[in-house]
Amino acid sequence: MPITSFTSFANGWLIRHRHFVEQLTCASSSDETNRITHQDQQFLVTQFLSHCLQYYQAKSSAVSVAGDNVFTFFSPPWFTSYARLILWVGDFKPSLVFKLTDSSVDDLTRHQRDRMSSLRSETRRKERDVMRDFALVQQSVADPPVMLAARRVGARGMVDGEESDLEEAMDVLKNGMAAAMNSADELRCATVGRVVEILTTGQAVKVLRTIGELHLRLREVVSLESDQE
Repeated sequence: MPITSFTSFANGWLIRHRHFVEQLTCASSSDETNRITHQDQQFLVTQFLSHCLQYYQAKSSAVSVAGDNVFTFFSPPWFTSYARLILWVGDFKPSLVFKLTDSSVDDLTRHQRDRMSSLRSETRRKERDVMRDFALVQQSVADPPVMLAARRVGARGMVDGEESDLEEAMDVLKNGMAAAMNSADELRCATVGRVVEILTTGQAVKVLRTIGELHLRLREVVSLESDQE
């Protein structure tokens, strides 16, 4: 999926996302007139998780064929300028889910808190692993032979073989960054899914509503910024 196709997909996905957030808000309401059955809550949670997974599957497909445009996914124009400053490998940091959980529910059992604490530690370890691999990719491009070849661009030009060496290094960088993005997205999805497994259905509805609202607000601010330009 080319980046232009992904942008079009994301716009349609956002419309569906807004509808899901409205449903989650109603499902988590204390107003009896908005209350839905436990079975309907379970179905909504499953549908919302599938909706989120669809986004990351489409993104993975787009990243895999992005080529030079892979760098766009690390500072995506469909996020606000502020959001782009706090992104972690192109999207939200997986451990942010635990903060959102803490702010959404206050009735976790001791067993749930223990499981959540263990998962939080595991997630942070995996975040470090992703960042380590990401740093190694960036470091490979900063190695002396590559930097020397790059500095010759625009100066005396590159001798035979140096241009191909530089192109090869850039291909390694793009492939490495795409792999880092996919690893980060897999961790994001896995973290949300495992947090939901710990929660009751009612708690999951509240947490997913908070996650959905955060993403929605960031995207809607982008729309406002675009309208004012």
